Order: sequence, then C-alpha cells, then structure tokens
Amino acid sequence: MGHSRAQKQANHDRILAAAVDLLRCRGLEHTGIAEVMRAAGLTHGGFYSHFERREAMLEQALADAFAADEARLMKAVRKSGKQQRAAMVEAYLSPLHRDNPAHGCTAAALAGDIARADGGVRRIFTEQLERYRDQIAGLIPTEPETAKSHALFGIAAMIGALLLSRAVDDEALSDDILESARHHLTERM
Repeated sequence: MGHSRAQKQANHDRILAAAVDLLRCRGLEHTGIAEVMRAAGLTHGGFYSHFERREAMLEQALADAFAADEARLMKAVRKSGKQQRAAMVEAYLSPLHRDNPAHGCTAAALAGDIARADGGVRRIFTEQLERYRDQIAGLIPTEPETAKSHALFGIAAMIGALLLSRAVDDEALSDDILESARHHLTERM
C-alpha cells in the first residue's frame, strides 16, 4: 500500500527536522541515516525514497537549519525594540543562546565539522556566511566594502565568543566572554 503525497511530504519534513536537531547536537560525522530515521520515528529502509544519499539529506538539513536560525534571530531583533545591530548582537551573545546549543546557531555548532566536510556542505555554509555578511553590512552606515569587512569581523567575533563561552567550565568567565564581546561589538563598532 502506497503513501499519499501528503504523508510522504510529512515524513520528509520529519526526517529533515530530526537531521537538523542531530546535526546541532552531534555534528556532521555523528549524524547518520539510522540515527536520523530513528529520531524521525521511521524505518531505515524508507530513507532512500526521500534522498539519494546521506550528503543530500545533510545539505538540505543544513539549509533548513540556517533558514530557521535567520528567522529566529530576526524575530528576536524585531521584538527587542532596539537598534537592529545592537539587538542582533545582544540576542546572539546571550546566556540563553549559550546555554541552548541544540536550538542555537548552526554555524557555531558545525563550523569545525564543516571545515572538514565535502563541497556541497561547504558551499551551503559559504552561501549562508555571505548572506549573513550582506545582511549585517546593510546595518552598518559606511562604505559598502568597509561595511562588509566590519560585518565579517562581527560574525567571526560573535561565533568565536559563543564557542569560547560554551567551552570554558567557569560560569563567570563564560559570562565575561559574552559581555566583553557584546560591549566591543555594540559600543566600539
């Protein structure tokens, strides 16, 4: 008995949602077909009716994760009522974001893995980084090339600060890392 198109699409969406969650928690290398299908509540054999290969699933899941990240960050910025760039920095470099990596920035969760990945995953990451750069550059009142340079610095500083704040085992130091980065990115740029 076949599945309806709606059921197939629902299963496809469940697979991608499970892959996104596992990617953020476990990374690229530890997100396998069996784990994703189990997390989606589906059988391993059904995977190939949705994707030709694991990499195709990872690429689509990564694109979906980045889209969700962008939407979540823009929602936080709109709700804050602050100047956009400051609101973005504050939302990104918050203890809430630090303490919830499974629901946080995909770039921060996967940058190390992506550096060792194949071309498709790296291409998606590169395109997203360029999109972030252009969005943030649009918030910086200066010449376009200077704004892009500042935006890239800001992205690198935010991701780096978030990673360091998660890596240390001293809560006060972790908070200081976030506060220092927030201060320099909002007050000095």
